[in-house]
Amino acid sequence: MKFLFLFLVILLAMKPLVSAECWMDGKCRLVCKSDEDSVIRCANRKRCCVPSRFLTVRPMTVESMEPWTVPHTPKAVKHKTRPGSRGI
Repeated sequence: MKFLFLFLVILLAMKPLVSAECWMDGKCRLVCKSDEDSVIRCANRKRCCVPSRFLTVRPMTVESMEPWTVPHTPKAVKHKTRPGSRGI
């Protein structure tokens, strides 16, 4: 019984030593390195630093708006007139 208790104490004491899980095998850090970008926050409120080479989406800026990002205005619908009506 003492062995089991000692085993549980050691196991629970080692839990904080395990690093937090991060997106795309990144590292949880207070400050990201120069070749890393912060994507989300880790469970321990640190930044999830992922190497820049894994991020393939370019950030959108105002100067380079892609056509699929610009909102489209709907075109006016032309109604057909019935034959014999004056269009009033």
